[in-house]
Amino acid sequence: MTWGVQYKYSDNAVLMVFASHYYDADDYIRDYSEFTRMSKAK
Repeated sequence: MTWGVQYKYSDNAVLMVFASHYYDADDYIRDYSEFTRMSKAK
C-alpha cells in the first residue's frame, strides 16, 4: 500500500501514467485517515 499525491503542476499540465492494469476507481482509497487505518491492520 502506497499513498501518493501529485501537486505543483502548471494549469495546462498533463499527467501521463503507464500501468500494468486498467484503472478501477474501486481499487483506490481516497481518504488518508482510512488509508492509515487500513495500513496498520496489515
